[in-house]
Amino acid sequence: MGQNSDLPALDGRLALIARLVRPGSVVADIGSDHGYLVAWLVGTNTCPRGYACDINRQPLEHSRATAERCGVADRVTALLGGGLSRLREADVDDIVIAGMGGDLIAQILGDADWQGPDKRYLLQPMTRADELRRWLCANGYRIEAEHAACARRFCYAVLTVRRTGEATPCDDCYAAVGRMPECDCEDARIYIRHQAAVILKKASGLECSRGRAAEAVRCRALAARILATIGEETT
Repeated sequence: MGQNSDLPALDGRLALIARLVRPGSVVADIGSDHGYLVAWLVGTNTCPRGYACDINRQPLEHSRATAERCGVADRVTALLGGGLSRLREADVDDIVIAGMGGDLIAQILGDADWQGPDKRYLLQPMTRADELRRWLCANGYRIEAEHAACARRFCYAVLTVRRTGEATPCDDCYAAVGRMPECDCEDARIYIRHQAAVILKKASGLECSRGRAAEAVRCRALAARILATIGEETT
């Protein structure tokens, strides 16, 4: 069967997430925007059905329109509400929470407090990925893998996560790059170099501030540890 020509084209970020969704799973896209991801997943029969969830009515109408245009409206349910509030845990298998800050992703997970270890979360923070990793480790979520996707001059992390109920350690290096060093590809190396560069920039600012030299030294040491995960050194 050929692919529906009306399906939306996915950019590098959404295409990576789509590749990580388990075939045959019922998927929920939290903060679905135009609904491209869930329409593509259902339209390609990667997923038998899916949910497009958004806290705002206008994006949800965009999702409905996308599902109609792609011929999958009978298999995509649009739900108006914040986070996972309109879903039951038994409704879905894979949960995508993408395109928002890491602090908001953590809040969504915390508010829902779903317990099932069979649920699989694909999390793509636009900002504050370090805060998200710390929260996940402290609150009983295991980061199983990380992948990177570069799109529109930015490089994003996508975390594959499950709930285990057991807290795990998270030092500063892990908060910055997580399991990204295990992903042996150029996009991952770009992501890691960027995290090191952000911390080196912070160190430079601290060196210009009276009484903060020790903190600057710690930042430079952290940047060196981050780059060492891919066999590189600071310059």
